[in-house]
Amino acid sequence: MAPIAITPEASPEREIYVKKSVQVRSHSSSFSSIKLNDGNVIPQVALGVYKAPNGQETEDAVTAALDAGYRHIDSAARYANEEACGRAIRRWLERTGTPRDEVFICSKLWDADHGFEATFNALCESLDKFGLDYLDLYLIHSPAEDEEKRLESWRALETAQRLGKVKSIGVSNFGASHIESLLENARVVPAVNQVEVHPFCQRQALVDLCNENGIRIEAYSPLARGNKLQDPTICAIAEKYGKTSAQVLLNWSASRGNVVLPKSLTAHRIQSNLESFDFKLSPEDVAAIDNLEENYVTGSMHKSHD
Repeated sequence: MAPIAITPEASPEREIYVKKSVQVRSHSSSFSSIKLNDGNVIPQVALGVYKAPNGQETEDAVTAALDAGYRHIDSAARYANEEACGRAIRRWLERTGTPRDEVFICSKLWDADHGFEATFNALCESLDKFGLDYLDLYLIHSPAEDEEKRLESWRALETAQRLGKVKSIGVSNFGASHIESLLENARVVPAVNQVEVHPFCQRQALVDLCNENGIRIEAYSPLARGNKLQDPTICAIAEKYGKTSAQVLLNWSASRGNVVLPKSLTAHRIQSNLESFDFKLSPEDVAAIDNLEENYVTGSMHKSHD
């Protein structure tokens, strides 16, 4: 698809979709889906493919995830594996006869492509790489330091949504100041904010701000990149429920209403992560996990102190 030159429409009174979030049971998988503020539905667990190669290993992982029951794949232009994800998804849909609208696919705008026209063209390029007519979710991967460019990118996403190239639009790594600026200028409230969240990095003030505005939290690095799997509190709780530490961490995050994005290329771990939601943590155990907060950040993408 060739780059498309397009100009933003005059911005009418912004539309705010702040609705009560509800959970609905997916008919095609074993875990809940969540209704977003725009009325679309997102599966609560995704296969993350950060740092996954653009080849057979990633194709196999995406296929294994879909076979296991995942219906949400989270990629990004920056990950440079949209082609591999797209090949796996298209082949799986054809093999199983599953309708396209039963698999939720997300990608993200990289920092180099901020600005209205550049953003729109980047989305079209991602669609070409996936081999798809539309994405279910498209995010601004990281807030540009230039606020004007950031808002131009958001207007491009609003336009793409109106044109049907993406169903839902959102942001990633946005702090409170970025969210507040966007809310003051946007026609459409972001459906999600994808940020690092786990028991050791809870970002409660930012989470509260998003919740107040109907913006769903997507928790990336929900396992703290594996660095906290030996934490004594988590290990003790895992033993109590006959679960792994990873399953406890994922359960905690999902129980807070977050969409969780565990990453794995290993079939048995992909399956194990999917088995994290068939038990309920007691209030006492939730409180013990809540008390683990230490602002432990594993990545460098979050560009704010909240």
